[in-house]
Amino acid sequence: MMNGQSLYKLLSGSPRLPKPWEDTYQDAQRFIAWADAIPESTPRSLLPMVWAVKDRLTYQDGGGLNGFLKEYGLTKKGWKALNQLSIEHVVSIYRYFASRGETAWPARLAKPIDAIRESAIEPSPALLITLADADISLEGVNPPYDEDWKLMIKALATELSDKDLSVCAQAVADAILVRDYINGGDVDITRSTTWPEMTAMARRYIEEMSLDIEDPEEQDVIEAPQNLNRVVPTPGGQDFLVDANTGLEVVRLLTHQDFIDESDQMGHCIGRWNGKIQHGYFNKHVNGEGAFYSFRRPGERRPIATLELGCLDGDWRVCQVRGPSNRDPGPDANDLAARLREAHQVGGCMKESTIEFINPIANQNYSLERTYSRYF
Repeated sequence: MMNGQSLYKLLSGSPRLPKPWEDTYQDAQRFIAWADAIPESTPRSLLPMVWAVKDRLTYQDGGGLNGFLKEYGLTKKGWKALNQLSIEHVVSIYRYFASRGETAWPARLAKPIDAIRESAIEPSPALLITLADADISLEGVNPPYDEDWKLMIKALATELSDKDLSVCAQAVADAILVRDYINGGDVDITRSTTWPEMTAMARRYIEEMSLDIEDPEEQDVIEAPQNLNRVVPTPGGQDFLVDANTGLEVVRLLTHQDFIDESDQMGHCIGRWNGKIQHGYFNKHVNGEGAFYSFRRPGERRPIATLELGCLDGDWRVCQVRGPSNRDPGPDANDLAARLREAHQVGGCMKESTIEFINPIANQNYSLERTYSRYF
């Protein structure tokens, strides 16, 4: 049985425990005491998950974790599959999400683990992370329409077999392309279709679609929602700003027409897909489940990137940053996306300052108050 000390070393990646004079000593002692107090009926492999969401659990054990994950769609079979993960697998997943500052990540594994089980394949850390970050599951997909999804997950599992987690970022980008391709309806996937073939098919389809957009006047216009109280406010309260680091204009997408215009200019499906108006991303915005931004160069109409931020149980993450036709937008856009995520996570940063100075000639005191917003 792995005790708290051994588990801490595994999670920290260090062969030794911190010394009393080191900064991490108290944190290590708290974790060790907590882990050793967990009943032995809870598999040690689940402890990193329990620890990550401990403040959200009714009970500090496997039962508490199970109850928490059920709220996010975990089934009995999915729970069994989670229990079969090795401690090494769970620790690697823990480290991956912890490096991004996420704590509620176990909730995002609930639906992917079910999808993996339904697809009759073995879960791996890279596969679970990719499906979670790409928001891919079989929820609401009934036979026979689930067959394409299962083939996609199997092909992805084969591609990620024996790969380390450094490939996850690119795998997520490709998985989102294939996901949107399958959602389009007219796909040609067989058991022999490989993952590179699927991503190539998805890219071709998206490029063709971006060249064949119907006239917006021919589309049905949905009514604007009457209640937008759940929309997440923009950190700092500015829906338009110029980023000082990159010089890029940052525009918050707020109306459904904003989403449609972004889709038409960028050739991806944030507001229109296969010539049809789409509501999915806009609904995430309206329901307070995410925030969407357009990055533009001053004086240019076409954006250089579209950013989707997602939020689950208080944890913000970068879902995707896409350039025209879903290309990589480059380091500036990716850096800006990371800073916007952090701004949402901490609520932005509003600062007020007062500058005082003296006019020696008139012998008078003056003060100047100013308020400014900072995006991280």
